[in-house]
Amino acid sequence: MIKRLISMLSMVLLALSCGQEVPEDLPMAVAHRGCWLKEGEEFFINENCPAGVWMAARYGYPAIECDVKYTRDSVMVIMHDGTINRTMRNAADYSVITEPVRVADCTFEELRTRYVLASTDPALRTPIPTLREELEACRNAGIIPMLHSAVVESYALAQEIIGDNFIAFDANETAVSRARDYSSCLILLDPGKDDAATTIHRLEKIGGRCGMSTMNYRMLDADYIQALKDAGYEVQASIFPAPHEQRALTDGVTIELSDFYWYQTQGRKATTSLKKKSLDLAEGESFHWTEEAPEYSAVTLELDFQGSLEISLCGRTYTLSHQEAGQPERFGVRLYKSNPEITLKALASTNIKSLKVHLYTL
Repeated sequence: MIKRLISMLSMVLLALSCGQEVPEDLPMAVAHRGCWLKEGEEFFINENCPAGVWMAARYGYPAIECDVKYTRDSVMVIMHDGTINRTMRNAADYSVITEPVRVADCTFEELRTRYVLASTDPALRTPIPTLREELEACRNAGIIPMLHSAVVESYALAQEIIGDNFIAFDANETAVSRARDYSSCLILLDPGKDDAATTIHRLEKIGGRCGMSTMNYRMLDADYIQALKDAGYEVQASIFPAPHEQRALTDGVTIELSDFYWYQTQGRKATTSLKKKSLDLAEGESFHWTEEAPEYSAVTLELDFQGSLEISLCGRTYTLSHQEAGQPERFGVRLYKSNPEITLKALASTNIKSLKVHLYTL
């Protein structure tokens, strides 16, 4: 218990040191690959770029993920894929890059001069960012960078620019453990398929502020999460699909890495709210809510019910059953140029004890 309290205090201090508040009963939100936004199928804000750092600050995210790659001449740049084709275009005419272009096969100068990040805004069609540029943007915006990186030199650079207020994250235990050579930062290890006891043993060897992160939603059940938390370690759910990210939240993960999750309500006043008590839905009956939203917005839903519901929230569907009320579920989604849509369909006779919806302008 004492180790867990120390761990939670460390997470609070990590976020507060960058000007953020972390409610004790909600996970710290991390924007996956930065706070990217799309207009239709095209990027407006691209992944892994300084513009995404500033957008994360606008939405109130305390932290973002940064994917680190080496160029052929050993310059550290920010790019998720091994190739640039999905997120970049030819600089000369903004045409699609037809042949595969691998980051590791290009010099930094080649990448920097021949290609630009894809964006519907010509002003954001900028060259590939260096890790230094991304870290400096995080420092200036008050954002915690989570380096998804097995490049040991990236930890040294992060310490130089950010100090200890960064997160080192990877499945390569040998590499990520090297962050301890430079910093007392939080280290998150992807344990693969290891059980909780083995993962705890591996984290003990790393030492200091540690935790685990996984995309394996089948492995990360309530017992696994509780075992890690009882041992004093952080637990990150990484881009779980709906409805599994909601179960991870309910089961008590301490960090949520997501493309859409949002619950940064501290210090914000909702522009529109809906509150209902004791709403009865017969089997097959539905309740629907929508609202016109501003360009940048977010919506939260708090729901306490007894029965069985199919919950559709901004294009994501969750099927949840509660034998009794008193276990409220909380959902949150960031929005860009779209209106929130919430539909509750009773799969059996259901009593909604409390329904709270809040729309925020960001």
